[in-house]
Amino acid sequence: MPGMESIDSLIMDLPAVLFRAGIAVLCGGIIGIERELRQKPAGFRTNILICLGAALYMMISERVAKSTGGEWISDPGRIAAQVVTGIGFLGAGTIIRARGNVVGLTSAAMIWLAAAIGLWIGAGNPLSGLILTILTILTFTLLGSWEQRLIGKCVLRECSVVVRGDADMVREKVEKALEMQRVPMEDLCMERVEGGVRFLFPVCSNHPAHRGFLANLWEIEEVQEVRTSQGAIK
Repeated sequence: MPGMESIDSLIMDLPAVLFRAGIAVLCGGIIGIERELRQKPAGFRTNILICLGAALYMMISERVAKSTGGEWISDPGRIAAQVVTGIGFLGAGTIIRARGNVVGLTSAAMIWLAAAIGLWIGAGNPLSGLILTILTILTFTLLGSWEQRLIGKCVLRECSVVVRGDADMVREKVEKALEMQRVPMEDLCMERVEGGVRFLFPVCSNHPAHRGFLANLWEIEEVQEVRTSQGAIK
């Protein structure tokens, strides 16, 4: 009977399906741990679900595209193509604009890559999918530290400067520093404090010229306090 033949085929394929699904969970979890350690919104469970879901969709694509005899009767990539489109919308949701900078691009790329690995595993390549996951983690961890040294990317931190008395001269210096770091002027905030003014703005802590700007601020007589946050603005 056709129904019994389909059930028998499903039972025979079950170990392979579970093996692929398990590898997908493992790969998604590895990627998710890296994201979780960096305190990103798309973390451990999210990347597991993305990778596992993509693998399942790919396996569904293969099953519905094959006849009971194992021959291809339709295109196995039709459902997988919709996964790519859907992941694009999901990744776009992680990209926002904050403090004049676009953030979330790395998280979006990681989501996109986790789905690609899931599709690859679902297509019947679990072990090579695991290798691709390891390469992904190495890329994000090792190249992340080299990026600042090779490219000289700015690392912005929140800076607070308290000025007593005439604040115009200090504001002029701050605006020049922001212009040098290509930070929008609207990121410069001012608020009244007791006996003076507090400037709040992002400042680069990576380049010597930018760090020297903070040291120069201390030489201004009106400046009473210069403080930077420990965490980088990403």
